Amino acid sequence: MAKHYSQKLLVVLLLTAITILNLPSISATTSNQEVDAIVKALVQKGSFTIWAKLFANSKTRPVLPKNATLFVPTDAALSHLRYATDMDPYFIPYHITPQRHLLFSDLCHLKPFSLLPTLVPSKTILITSTLASNYKVDNSLITHPNLYLSPRIAVHGINRILDLHPQRSKMPALLRVGDVLGAANTHAAE
Repeated sequence: MAKHYSQKLLVVLLLTAITILNLPSISATTSNQEVDAIVKALVQKGSFTIWAKLFANSKTRPVLPKNATLFVPTDAALSHLRYATDMDPYFIPYHITPQRHLLFSDLCHLKPFSLLPTLVPSKTILITSTLASNYKVDNSLITHPNLYLSPRIAVHGINRILDLHPQRSKMPALLRVGDVLGAANTHAAE
């Protein structure tokens, strides 16, 4: 029974990858070699086999921007889905931050309540805790920082699926990460 659900989950994940291809086009994308390297890192870690299968088995691999940060849920986080149909078609794009790759040390310099853009238009990831020992994005703990790093891509393992539909209207004024990093670079240059 569990194998049947995991197969359904894999099918939905593969279909979600195809959804990425229908998002607005991104000018530069990663190479297949880079995607292969990400898959290898996920397989070697062992706790991310569902995502590894998604990237490896899809004939239409997900299109990643040239520079990106991925927040990849563990297999344990994904196993809590009751049915494969529980997954939103924007599930994977919401776990990808375009524009720059953020090492864990970069993330630790961000202020709480900063926002990271995602591949889902007008959706952001909220930095909810910036303590290195308890760093959280959308209340999901980064359990495997710097799981995969290249000059353009950073992958961090997280313990929960990110919530695509958070209630942010009652939050204080928020900072966009580009604004925070730009201000830090401006002050450093002075």
